[in-house]
Amino acid sequence: MQDIIQAFNLNVDMAVEARDLIRGTTNQEIQGVEEQVEKMENIKVTTITIKDQNGAQKMGRPIGSYITIESPPLRINDPYVKDEIIKAMVKSMPLLIGNSLPADSTVLLVGLGNWRATPDALGPKFIEYSPITRHYHQYAPDALVQGMRPICGIAPGVLGITGLETFEVVKGIVEKVKPALLVVVDSLAAQNVERIGTSIQMCNTGIQPGAGIGNERQAIRQEDLGVPVIAIGCPTIVNAAIIAAQAVKQFCSNTSAIYDEIKSLNAVQDVLSFFGGSLAVTPKEVDDIIENTSRIIAMGVAQSLFPGISREQLELYAT
Repeated sequence: MQDIIQAFNLNVDMAVEARDLIRGTTNQEIQGVEEQVEKMENIKVTTITIKDQNGAQKMGRPIGSYITIESPPLRINDPYVKDEIIKAMVKSMPLLIGNSLPADSTVLLVGLGNWRATPDALGPKFIEYSPITRHYHQYAPDALVQGMRPICGIAPGVLGITGLETFEVVKGIVEKVKPALLVVVDSLAAQNVERIGTSIQMCNTGIQPGAGIGNERQAIRQEDLGVPVIAIGCPTIVNAAIIAAQAVKQFCSNTSAIYDEIKSLNAVQDVLSFFGGSLAVTPKEVDDIIENTSRIIAMGVAQSLFPGISREQLELYAT
């Protein structure tokens, strides 16, 4: 798997997948990395904490906390599972935010991605279903439920549509609005088809748009913006090279054929050379996955930022 990722210049978006790749078959702990797993009725919550530079170097991602909520029923619109995932998000957010967010401080929501491409529309859909309240504080304060903080949101689009780098747009807004926190939502690329639409990752280390498909843009992180950044995402695509390599390996295992990793890699590269190796695969029901997941993430973030306010009241302020 590592050879495929390197050959096609892929980034491992999911911390749990990066951990699995490093562990391999040894299943040994990674020095400088701690892991906690909590299992509930329908979900599993894995918290990976990278504590030092040694762990960061081995994992290939910054020091910080990475929380993954896994639930195969996430792909379907099950109200009970939806509630359990939202509760897990609300419980996890304080670990990422800490105690440094005043009750009346402004939060900026950023929905990354291309609203014209369904697998990449998670971020814009998240903004659509999130409660936006900042303008009410100035123009209609009586219309707010007591305890509502100022929330603003933006779906900045992608460079190919706007001609603007996402970082440029976000930095300009941050400098003008001066939020106390950014919550950034984006579609992710998985290294296993079973993760599409079944996992939500949350972290406090920012995000690098486009990294999962080898199209890296400037990272959105606290070091460059001066504001804490919480990044949330759900895998919606898998690179075709990953699927092809896994299929060849599984075929050899099932038929007792000799598996040659180099020949397998060369064959995959030959087949995908027409696309430059950048062919991505998404399921046909991706529109349902985006719709369902964006609503769940929006409500999980909203209930974290507006504690004590009912879901019904929050939905009234969605855009």
